[in-house]
Amino acid sequence: MILRYVSHIPQHHFKMVRYYGFLSNRKRSRLLPLVYIALEKAGAKKAEPLTYAKQYKGFIGKDPYQCTLCGNRMVFTGFSIGPKNNELLDNRRMSMRESRRHRVAA
Repeated sequence: MILRYVSHIPQHHFKMVRYYGFLSNRKRSRLLPLVYIALEKAGAKKAEPLTYAKQYKGFIGKDPYQCTLCGNRMVFTGFSIGPKNNELLDNRRMSMRESRRHRVAA
């Protein structure tokens, strides 16, 4: 069993050729379309980018940019930065009763 795998290991200083001819890195972009024409096949199509909205709509079945009240398309107008995590934790700890506050690990 091991001899099957060992037979695929090249000799020392043996140069492995991965791509040759129209698949070589240097010629691929120029020659590959000609190969597709010769074979009468369509070229490789680029995949359509998968966005957040497409993922959400495919999973949930609703458009994330559609208003739930009126049904119109929502428009992004801006964002605001809220308090940081440590500020939220400090506010929460200060709102606790004194006896509970000392039990919480800092």
